[in-house]
Amino acid sequence: MLWQDLTRLNRYERYWLAAFLLIIMLSTLWFSSTGTDWQSWRSITLNWLISPLSAISGVLCVVMAAKGLLSNWIWGLISASSYGLIAWTSGYYGDWLLNWFYFLPAQFFIYYSWRHQLHSETRQVRVRRLGWHWLWVLVVVGVGVTALAQMLNGLDGFISDALKRNSAVYDSLQTLTGFDLSGPLLDASTVVLQITAQLLMIRMFAAQWPFWIATNVLTIFAWSLVLLTTPDSAPYAVPTLLMWIAFLINSVYGAVSWHRGAKIA
Repeated sequence: MLWQDLTRLNRYERYWLAAFLLIIMLSTLWFSSTGTDWQSWRSITLNWLISPLSAISGVLCVVMAAKGLLSNWIWGLISASSYGLIAWTSGYYGDWLLNWFYFLPAQFFIYYSWRHQLHSETRQVRVRRLGWHWLWVLVVVGVGVTALAQMLNGLDGFISDALKRNSAVYDSLQTLTGFDLSGPLLDASTVVLQITAQLLMIRMFAAQWPFWIATNVLTIFAWSLVLLTTPDSAPYAVPTLLMWIAFLINSVYGAVSWHRGAKIA
């Protein structure tokens, strides 16, 4: 199935996939060769195995998803596992929880939901349009972001601490904006947007893509802050940042592609 789905990509899709994979691998080699602590197996494994594995599988996952191909779930399993480990290492415990305890099991739901909704010839999933239910989704997202941000800002304890990004990012955001709630709002937004987008993806709604686009923009901003506040993170943060840029471009393509093929649910 993996090889068959790769052959279903058109020429331009293969070109951009190959280009981003090449960029990610070259950046990994460059930064890992200069930033790896060769006395630490943790540093070697993170920079030379986990980081490129996360970036490559992540790009393959979103490309297959944008094309509506079922094999995206396999790449999603690999991506969620490896990216969750990077998030843990970076102090992004909310992303770790989200990837290991939400995105990992969600891949199985994608498989079981999509496999009976594939076109017999193209093997692409039958896309649905959300219609007027958009309004309810936006209301739920707005309430969810507000409530989670307030919880992160006002509560102390394992859950609220786990969902917060590392303190350096919080301090940088507060200095940049002068707004104490800026860090919790960033975290809450990325968490709620990703949960919403994944649920819509499982149900094959084209409405998922604007939420992925918003997630990608915010996450690119967050990882840029990681690089600014923790320069030593470059060996794994730069390939990860490039991965999210690839995600953003792919999400725009997915939005256009799924919108054209969508039908009202």
